[in-house]
Amino acid sequence: MSSLPISRIFGEKLDAGWFQKNGFNVEFWDLTPLFWSKENLDQYYSGCENYRYIGPNHKIFTHLDEVKYAISTLTQDVMVWNLSRYFKLVKDDWIFEELNRKSILYYLQHFDTDIESSNLYIQFKNYINLYRQRFLNKRLKPYGIIGSGSIGRIQSMKLFPNAHFISVPSIKVLWQKAPPMIRESYNLFVDENIAYPPDARLLGYEICLNPDAYYSRLNRLFDDIELWSGRPVIIAASGKYQYEQDRFNGRQLIYSQTLPLIQNANFVIGHMSLALDQCLVSEKSFLLIDDPDFTKIKRKGFSESLLGLMGRPILVTKVTKEVYLQGLSFNTKRAKSIVSNYLKEDDVTLSYHSILEEEICKSGKSLLQK
Repeated sequence: MSSLPISRIFGEKLDAGWFQKNGFNVEFWDLTPLFWSKENLDQYYSGCENYRYIGPNHKIFTHLDEVKYAISTLTQDVMVWNLSRYFKLVKDDWIFEELNRKSILYYLQHFDTDIESSNLYIQFKNYINLYRQRFLNKRLKPYGIIGSGSIGRIQSMKLFPNAHFISVPSIKVLWQKAPPMIRESYNLFVDENIAYPPDARLLGYEICLNPDAYYSRLNRLFDDIELWSGRPVIIAASGKYQYEQDRFNGRQLIYSQTLPLIQNANFVIGHMSLALDQCLVSEKSFLLIDDPDFTKIKRKGFSESLLGLMGRPILVTKVTKEVYLQGLSFNTKRAKSIVSNYLKEDDVTLSYHSILEEEICKSGKSLLQK
């Protein structure tokens, strides 16, 4: 169940189809028309034709009464996984009131663990926000929170002290080694399309003031790195947007294979894409870059990026050969600590699927994922 739009990229990581194939009765309930206008949703999905996630037995609800009736028909052997509520982002308390009334077990997810800052002011703001969210979530009675990392556990228990934490390896990264897709040694740029970012289109804000100038500076950087390294720069595009024009001066562009490409890259360049977390798991050296035309809201993401814990972003116009060579070093000890804190607790040895399957069977329930 989700009150926020779910992308194909996130949906594939959730892999509800695996549970359907392994004997569980799965339904995916899309509640977004109740909370977002058609125009907003069309904007969110506008960058790519198949960006919308379609889950097993996908049901789209357009009226509140439809949802209430559907919940009223649920039986006690059902489990619900609400994908969009951890912090309160939309007015969806009524959903949980209905689930509570029926005594249906439901789970929430906390995959995007908040970065723990050393800045006292930010710590204070986070503390205030935590207790604000505890108040906003006071009507919720989740049975469990599905998340990753020791800090993810701590944050979840602070917000929902009566729920138990199901610790899984982060679904945002690949934990098994993928075969190389490219024979030659290469550098990799992890692309975030800055002209049609889905979240910005949904909420109506900008992240780059001059895309043409941004791409021009980016290609000059790639020219330099190719010269310094003797290796080509390959472009990894997430699939959120299909390029209709050549933005990368003829460089090879590969869609929807970002994580395996990072696993096998020699060096990685990027802004703040969540896919860059793979650098920490695969121990890949990287360069985190900023751009003069990025907006304030875009730059805010740097402080929310795990790679930001490894080093500060550098303006693309300030990258020299010395900066590049410094970026080739990798702090393995620091990376392992971040992985344990945010992506996978040290004692988690099973796969995401196995842990959730065990949780479902332990509760003696069939799974209705929403």
